[in-house]
Amino acid sequence: QGWEGLCTHVRNEVFYRMGFDDKEIVALLCGGHVYGRCHPNASGYAGPWVEHPTEFSNEYAADMIEDDWTLVSHGDTWLDAQGAAELRPAPGNRQFVNKMKYKMDDEPNQMMLLSDMVLAWDPGFRTHLEVYAEDEDALKHDFGVAFKKLTELGCGF
Repeated sequence: QGWEGLCTHVRNEVFYRMGFDDKEIVALLCGGHVYGRCHPNASGYAGPWVEHPTEFSNEYAADMIEDDWTLVSHGDTWLDAQGAAELRPAPGNRQFVNKMKYKMDDEPNQMMLLSDMVLAWDPGFRTHLEVYAEDEDALKHDFGVAFKKLTELGCGF
């Protein structure tokens, strides 16, 4: 099933059942993943999504489209030599990083999950991702509307 199967999961089993459409899904992920980072001891994944994980921006969307992303696992020790050891996920997990083997750079260490990357690969999601990569005000508005909807759905526990 590959990444297409993950798209089906994200849509049908997570968001569509709550009444969200593709635009709202992309807005929620772009607006939500601009904050914080993954911690390997909590999730098995490691690193921040964006350079400034305490500020709202469209950096997540822009970087996903503009940067080169490499799939890595815990065994990719070449990240250590590049000062990016923090991007090695826990054993058994894989994630994308904005680093390339044998290519040193001064870019801040960033990561994306496979569930993030499907926004760039799926044509239905990518349309909205491209809008948000270019227009932070549109993301801010759409994220606000979608987040309000999410919080008003209630909680089943």
